[in-house]
Amino acid sequence: MTKKDKENLIRAAHSGGRVLRKYFGKTLNPVEKSTLWDFQTEADLGSEKAILKVLKKEFPKYNIHAEEEGKTDNGSAYTIVVDPLDGTNNFLLGIPNFSVSIGLLYKDTPVAGIIYQPILKQTFYAEKGKGAWLNNKKIRASGIRNKNKITIAYSCGYKTSRSYLAKILTAFINHPHKRLALNWSMANDYCLLASGKIESMITDPGCPIYDYAAGKLIALEAGAVLTDLNGKKEIGYLNDNFLLSNNKVIHNYVLKIYKSVNK
Repeated sequence: MTKKDKENLIRAAHSGGRVLRKYFGKTLNPVEKSTLWDFQTEADLGSEKAILKVLKKEFPKYNIHAEEEGKTDNGSAYTIVVDPLDGTNNFLLGIPNFSVSIGLLYKDTPVAGIIYQPILKQTFYAEKGKGAWLNNKKIRASGIRNKNKITIAYSCGYKTSRSYLAKILTAFINHPHKRLALNWSMANDYCLLASGKIESMITDPGCPIYDYAAGKLIALEAGAVLTDLNGKKEIGYLNDNFLLSNNKVIHNYVLKIYKSVNK
């Protein structure tokens, strides 16, 4: 990664963010995609168009996997993964918890990740092996070890059953913690973990790569602990079911509760 590459990836994210700020608060026309909970709006499409305009100019040889446009295979070992609006439901409701997410992969290995929160104007950035940053200030996961003081975020795929979700919620309600958060924006949750605001993030199966391509790396570079949901070392970055926590003590505690539902 060169300095110019980093600047161009951030510029692409900011371009999408400007579009989102323009649409935020307006009445939009959601179009259903795979389920009632999975939809797109003019804002998603406009943000992605602005992002891809930058990426295709600055990285013409790279593959691109964008949520709305799909995959463009240029035969490159590099792939840029784009979510132009993570948190579309929040966006529609006027809740300013949404972001632009851009991840860069070399084959199946993460290289860099950018998540831009356009309302707060927060730019999270990580490069593999070089740490994680928020608006040019280095960030780290929290050092909290007291289970009574932890906040746990949870996310799952669109096809997760309501009965299963009820079991997960019940399991955590019955164990000590400060709060279980369902924020409806995975990218922002990874950034909350990376910046020490929350202590754990559960990603259940079914989440597409553009939801976590950038955020997983940002959390890891901020010092988070990562395993799959069986507590084993993750095999491949593209695994879509995993647990990230601020330290091993909290990680093992959250994992134990999760596994009690999935025996």
